Amino acid sequence: MMRAAFTAIAAVLALASAPALANDTEANIAMGGLIFERNDQISMDAEDLYLSLEQVRVRYTYTNHSDAPITLLIAFPLPDVPLPGRDPDWHEVAYPDWDDIGMETRVDGKLAGLLRIDIAKVGGVDVDARLKALGWPAVHWKDPDFRARLAALSADDKSALVAEGLLTTDGMADSMTGGDVRPAWTVSTSYVRTQTFPPGVAVTVEHRYNPLEGGTVGAGLDRDMRDTIPAPNADYEHRFCVDEAFVRGYDRKRYLPSGAVDERYFPVENWIGYKLSPGANWRGPIGRFRLTVDKGYPDRLVSLCMNGLTKTGPTTFEVIKTNYEPTHDLELLFITLVPSEGGY
Repeated sequence: MMRAAFTAIAAVLALASAPALANDTEANIAMGGLIFERNDQISMDAEDLYLSLEQVRVRYTYTNHSDAPITLLIAFPLPDVPLPGRDPDWHEVAYPDWDDIGMETRVDGKLAGLLRIDIAKVGGVDVDARLKALGWPAVHWKDPDFRARLAALSADDKSALVAEGLLTTDGMADSMTGGDVRPAWTVSTSYVRTQTFPPGVAVTVEHRYNPLEGGTVGAGLDRDMRDTIPAPNADYEHRFCVDEAFVRGYDRKRYLPSGAVDERYFPVENWIGYKLSPGANWRGPIGRFRLTVDKGYPDRLVSLCMNGLTKTGPTTFEVIKTNYEPTHDLELLFITLVPSEGGY
């Protein structure tokens, strides 16, 4: 990334990241928002996942092992907004616009309708009703007048709303917005739809969308950054499993044989994410899991935490796992050395 008044329907939801999108999972609507649940009757027999900076595609095959049709709310959750690691200053342009991802879902080849649900949370607690009482939008960055509405609040109201946890002053001392408070809630977004699984019949669900990637010019992997405290490499290693081979590949592209920076190129980092963990909510493990990562250009570097990836082409990597139980979500780092006088 959502309204609490919702009947128990079944839905399918796809997410890109850019941060990150996610595997399908069963869900229901309850007080407190969209709740993801386990299902012990329907198995995810196969998942074929393709990740690139340009497009994400995923194809699932499910089987209902009961003797009767099952209708569920299936959800595909998007990343929470604000996302971890974003600048604490409130800049509307930094927030994703999920309308831009071009989400498309097909069930057994037929285009399916999706409902988007946005749930505002503070400390994991649904505050949607409270925002409605204030007349505030959950997706505040889509309201061009909302910053002015916050600025118009009295000092007492601002203090009370900060104490309540709806607003915060964090990061506002150096803010470019000119304000002294900003929203403190996250927004959890899911695309949902009803899905009926007939007994004993394989059902295929496909999602595709354009990921909204994060990015920055310049890289913390430069040699003069590696000995700083705290070392930026720790985050690269933890989030993206960057290893010594990746760093050596970066150095070959970034530096001349003399050791000087190659000024003909500058590094651009991009990141996308994908939530695998909801795929663990179905009956048993994923029967066959196939991941394809396409870095787009042969000279681009890519790193992620996934054992067993092998190179299958000039830009592609693949891993196939059987009886796979996801234990972590995916975060992908792409580094492109862009010519100083133009890009690819």
